[in-house]
Amino acid sequence: MKSRALTIARHEARLMRTQPWIVVILIVIPGLLLAFFANGIVGGAARAVPGVAALFGFFGLSAIGLAFFRDHGWMTWDRLRVSRARPIAVIFGKLTPLAMVFLAQYLLLFPLSWAAFGLQIRGSVLGVALVSVALVSVELGIGLLLAVVCTSIAQLNTLVSVGALLLVGGAGALAPIETFPGWLQAIAPVSPVYWSFKGFYAAIGEGGSLNDVLGPIAVLFGMAAVCFVLSGVFYKHEQRKTFFA
Repeated sequence: MKSRALTIARHEARLMRTQPWIVVILIVIPGLLLAFFANGIVGGAARAVPGVAALFGFFGLSAIGLAFFRDHGWMTWDRLRVSRARPIAVIFGKLTPLAMVFLAQYLLLFPLSWAAFGLQIRGSVLGVALVSVALVSVELGIGLLLAVVCTSIAQLNTLVSVGALLLVGGAGALAPIETFPGWLQAIAPVSPVYWSFKGFYAAIGEGGSLNDVLGPIAVLFGMAAVCFVLSGVFYKHEQRKTFFA
């Protein structure tokens, strides 16, 4: 299983190098926008950097859908189905290169923001790193779940676009949640971005220790686990998908 998953992962990595748009969405565009927003959002860079990163991280979930739907458009999914690669190997192989790119977003944006936009991590650097890993795990879980339940790439892209705005904007990542209506404040914890921002801001803006971010990290990994379990429940290896509109 391991060798087949690695073969699929290498193939996906080669495809990503020929179409690097996901790198543009996750890293280049957020970096450019932060030049305008880093000190313009209430809370400064400590709020703007994780908020903008999360927004484009969720926009980037379309890349996870593309990794699966592309094979249906190219008529190569049947080759995977009849190969000796088990469904878990296919999923692992397709998600691994994407996981590296999603993690690279935080690995690059935080140092860039420190150098260019004055971001100061006052608390635990390890805590920031672990929150990043936990949030990426949720992004991968949600992206996989959408790829499993959606039947067309157009449907998936629509859900990604709307969902990214709702999950990030409604979680208080770009504006203080205290300014939101009461009903929106009440449902904000449903969003994983709410918990990622609590973790990021505790470590970056409030000087919190690793212990101060363990709660948000645990919630994020729990959300990721739920998404992966649901993906396994609804996954149908033989299901046909529509790649073209």
